[in-house]
Amino acid sequence: MPVLYYPRQLLLERGADVLLVEYDYREQANLRMPRDPERDRWFFDDVAAACGAGLGQRPYSRVTLVGKSLGTLAMGYLLTEDSRLPQAQCVWLTPLLRNDRLRAQMRRVRGHSLFVIGTADGHYDPAYLDEVRLASEGESVLILGADHSLEIEGDTVGSIRAVEQTVRAIQQFLDL
Repeated sequence: MPVLYYPRQLLLERGADVLLVEYDYREQANLRMPRDPERDRWFFDDVAAACGAGLGQRPYSRVTLVGKSLGTLAMGYLLTEDSRLPQAQCVWLTPLLRNDRLRAQMRRVRGHSLFVIGTADGHYDPAYLDEVRLASEGESVLILGADHSLEIEGDTVGSIRAVEQTVRAIQQFLDL
C-alpha cells in the first residue's frame, strides 16, 4: 500500500537502511482465535527477532520506526522492551489508539513521534490522540474522512491527496 511504500522510499532516498517486516499471519490457523497471551508472545517474539536482526547489521546512530496498525503494536513493544531504541523517532500510521497497553507504551516514548490517523478510522479517538501526542511531545496529522487504510470512501482523488498529505508530513518529520 502507498501509505507504507512512500515512507520507505523517503528513508531510502536519505540513505537509510530499511528493514521491512510483514505481519501477514492470515494463513496461520491459530490467529483466527481470539487474542491470547500465547499468540501475543509469538507475535512479539517475531518482532524482537526481526528488530534484532536489523540492528545487528551494524551500529546505528539514528533509528526511525514506521508502523501501521498492527505494526504500531510492534513499535510499542520494541520501544519499551528493547534498550537499543530509547531515542528512536517514530511514525505511527493509523495507530491502534483504543488499545490501552499501546497508549501506555506510547506515553513512555522519548524519541520524536508523528501520529497519522483518519477521522473515519475506528481506532481514532481525539482524546486518546491528544493524550499520546502530548505525552510524547509529538506531532499529529489528522486526515479528514479517512478510514483505517487512510482512504476516503467514494473519493479516489481525496484518497490520493490523503497519501500526499501523509507523505509530506513524514518528509517534514524526517527533515527535523
